[in-house]
Amino acid sequence: MKRTPLAVAFAAALSLAVGAVPARAGFYIGVRGGLSNQNASQDGASGKIEFDKNSAFLYGAQAGLRFSALAVEGEFYRADHNLMAGASSLSTGGVDMNYYYLGVNGKLGIPLVIAYPYITVGYGRYSADLKGIGSSSDTGINVGAGAELSLGKVSLFAEVRYTDFGFDLGNISWDFGGVDVHFGLNIHL
Repeated sequence: MKRTPLAVAFAAALSLAVGAVPARAGFYIGVRGGLSNQNASQDGASGKIEFDKNSAFLYGAQAGLRFSALAVEGEFYRADHNLMAGASSLSTGGVDMNYYYLGVNGKLGIPLVIAYPYITVGYGRYSADLKGIGSSSDTGINVGAGAELSLGKVSLFAEVRYTDFGFDLGNISWDFGGVDVHFGLNIHL
């Protein structure tokens, strides 16, 4: 019967350890900004055209629910690019592209006392409006990693994401993809 004191001591130590981990459960809203760096290519009757990388400022907002290591976040962001065409039949000034994302991202991280490093995977609708050509949208994925620093009810985050999406516009297939860098602020309610 000497197991009883050992079991009680183990249960007490486990209770204290679990109680020391911050729960960090709750709803949050926030804003984001950053840098969108998309590659674009098209396949059409005139052959394949590659566009030079063009970086643009991105901006948007998010709302999410986080419980300990897991978070689910609804997001919207936008970036306005000018895709500079190399050797193509398109204008030498390039093509203006407004790019939008509306989707859901899941996060899995390590809930430390003031930091939350995480990986993220998202799925949503990517839309693009190519000036003078048309607009279309399709679903796509993004994957990335980031970290959030908590300062009371306010937290700051930074993350890097790879996006991959494409769609048909007229008789041309467009492929987009690249690395986006996001920075932002969340307010935990």
